[in-house]
Amino acid sequence: MNLIVAVDDNWGIGKNGDLLASIPEDMEFFKTTTKNAILVMGYNTLLSFKNGRPLPGRLNVVIADIKDKRIDKTLTCNSLDELFSLIKTFRSSDVFVIGGGYTYRQLLPYCDTAYITKMRKTWDADTFFDDLDQNDSWHIESESEMHTWEGLDFFFVKYINQNPKSTLFTDNDSDMSSYFKRKKSVEIRYLTINDEKMRQAYEDELKQLLSAYFHPICGGLCYSDLSGKYDISLERYLKENRYIADMSSFDDLYDRYKSYSSSDSLKQITPEDL
Repeated sequence: MNLIVAVDDNWGIGKNGDLLASIPEDMEFFKTTTKNAILVMGYNTLLSFKNGRPLPGRLNVVIADIKDKRIDKTLTCNSLDELFSLIKTFRSSDVFVIGGGYTYRQLLPYCDTAYITKMRKTWDADTFFDDLDQNDSWHIESESEMHTWEGLDFFFVKYINQNPKSTLFTDNDSDMSSYFKRKKSVEIRYLTINDEKMRQAYEDELKQLLSAYFHPICGGLCYSDLSGKYDISLERYLKENRYIADMSSFDDLYDRYKSYSSSDSLKQITPEDL
């Protein structure tokens, strides 16, 4: 796994639940680095986002000390064991730990790469990150030149953990972020089915797929919803149960119902049509 964080000279990372500084270039670095990623965070970190909403274009996984907590468009769990069970079928390189302090401390030993933005200033922080320069397991692989924003100097450092703990990832190749990107419309091959019973079944499934396509994991899911119900891939489970959908889902639906159809036509559908 990876982690990403900005620290001051004392490895402080926050104060009263907020970042110590919001540097535009660092925000862009975070966005670019975590693109197409699975984000792992604590509940308070989620609440610190705008309107307490998960970050778009990514699968957000929240460790919350609240049993059966469901948060729209997120997966929630209560422990590291549950977390690893949820994300084990993804590539470890696609997973990023993004905070807060307690979650960083829990997962740091399992991370093999750390992206650290070092800010050359000291704040009155109340939340701190482990000093990787004093940790024998971690070494610097690369660092950038110095940058400056409004008088604040900062630079980017990439650390590598030489002895990460195993999380038993199976490293399947899955771009989960593609399901969570904002979509304005979808063009499908719409079937005309004369038999009333089959037409209703087709329409019901199509409506479920469209909802999953435009509003993935609507209402949110927690570990207890999924525990023991998927054996190979979380992605497959979510698709089969209409929590997420992509174009292949519509193709599969078409193939299953085309023998009952008298014709088909291209149809453009927007979220407002649901």
